[in-house]
Amino acid sequence: MKPRFRILLTTLLLGCANLPLLMASLTYSDYLKAAQSLNCEVAAIRAVADVESSGSGFDLFGTIKKRFESHLFLRETGRNVSTYEAARAIDATAALRSTSWGKFQVLGSNYADAGYKSPAAMVASYEKSEQNQLDSWVKLIKAWDLTDELRNREWNAFAARYNGASYLPSYPANMERYYQKYKTDPTQNLIFGFSQNNTIGAFVLLLVIVGGGGYYTYQKGYAQKWFNSIPKIKLPRIL
Repeated sequence: MKPRFRILLTTLLLGCANLPLLMASLTYSDYLKAAQSLNCEVAAIRAVADVESSGSGFDLFGTIKKRFESHLFLRETGRNVSTYEAARAIDATAALRSTSWGKFQVLGSNYADAGYKSPAAMVASYEKSEQNQLDSWVKLIKAWDLTDELRNREWNAFAARYNGASYLPSYPANMERYYQKYKTDPTQNLIFGFSQNNTIGAFVLLLVIVGGGGYYTYQKGYAQKWFNSIPKIKLPRIL
């Protein structure tokens, strides 16, 4: 395959991966509904998402974001592995439980508080949309009674419950930084109401379709044939 076609195909696949996610991403109204349910600001919710996953539940290839916690898998199984794939080959359920998932990086072992009957059910739901991830996260925050901490921006207390006593020292400061970022304009980095990454992916797909179609037409000579088929009009000579 020629390099130019390899680049075109890669870009097309990248855009196709993002197209369904464009419709699965969160809008400002989704954030606002969640904020009203938790009696907090949209900026606080977006701060959590940015700290946990850089604000997106999926990567540019449309794969759900995850973080495998090897120490938790070791605790459950006594086996020490470094990747989710290796853990899954040993014990699929324990691997799901020992991994944090999606936009808010909810640990699989917290599936019940997040509103699901099993870790597998939670991940399957999360893989469908960020809306499912947000709705589940709201249930988790209520189950853990973290609404006050979220509303009052008590980031140390929030981090201690959300990430455990060994949370990173920088976590509270990062939460406050992102909160301040979104406080004045909680809609920023949302393009037409959708997350920036997925909108860009769909835009890239559109460019590839238009550009690729034009390139193919040019290569096949269709454009020249069409131009030559236009009747020639003789204009009268103006003296």
